[in-house]
Amino acid sequence: MYQSGYPLRLAFTGYPALDYRLCALVALFHALLDPAYRPLVAELMTALAAVTMIPFVEAAREKRSILLRMPAAVGVLFQLFSFAAIMPVYYVALILTGAAIGSPVKGRATKITQGSAEALFFALIAGYIIPTVCMIMFQDVIPTVLWQGYPIIMALAQLLYLIIRPSSRYMESGYATIQTMYGFIFVTSAIFHIYYTWPLFFDIQQFQKVLVPQLALSKHPLSLPEGVAAVIQWDAVFGIGSTLLMTFWFAQGLKEMVLLFLWHVLSSVALGPGAAIAGVLLFREGRLNSRTPAEDKED
Repeated sequence: MYQSGYPLRLAFTGYPALDYRLCALVALFHALLDPAYRPLVAELMTALAAVTMIPFVEAAREKRSILLRMPAAVGVLFQLFSFAAIMPVYYVALILTGAAIGSPVKGRATKITQGSAEALFFALIAGYIIPTVCMIMFQDVIPTVLWQGYPIIMALAQLLYLIIRPSSRYMESGYATIQTMYGFIFVTSAIFHIYYTWPLFFDIQQFQKVLVPQLALSKHPLSLPEGVAAVIQWDAVFGIGSTLLMTFWFAQGLKEMVLLFLWHVLSSVALGPGAAIAGVLLFREGRLNSRTPAEDKED
């Protein structure tokens, strides 16, 4: 079972190239679970929950481009090739297909049925939250390997829910359920941010070590956890940063862009980036499901 003296280098799939990449990912995440970096893990995992739901939610809308219909593939790609590299590409596709809107449109283009909304919430819990909690609590090889494939687990959980409770039987709008899901992410992110990150505000040196990516090379050799944290910090900066930037496409006019900028700055500091993202998505969902000016005139 062990190969070449490396305890994490296991034959996970039987394909050497894929096993090698999985081995590297498992080693990285095991190192990241060092207790000193719990605040970084908390911020990353809560922000990742909000970001992961974006492609899943967009794919569930009734009229979407085929480019946006493969959320699990997006998730697998950013697990294999990094959050920072893949999500900006996805956001470009979201913008170019006209899906990155923040106002209601006439018809059913942005609608998510109640059945689909429930399936998304179930996928978040069964496919993301449970594997994440297991990886952090048990710190064992198998949960860590399974977590690398959480987008696939989410897709399977979503499919299973829709088989048991078909969305065709629950065609009313599920926007309130989607808002509840984003609200859950918002509250969870805020709680973890307050618990893990607020204490670091009183220890600037530790704050910089744990959460701030370094611009200059270290003058002393880094331990494995320090090296992994340095990589993850930059990955999070570009991955989360591109998500925050993408949300400006939801704004209607300069005033909303300014307010959105202030929201991102203040809420990221006070409540965490996961809460900042989830808050915008929650607000957007409510607006997408409001009445259009044309519909108001018809009345």
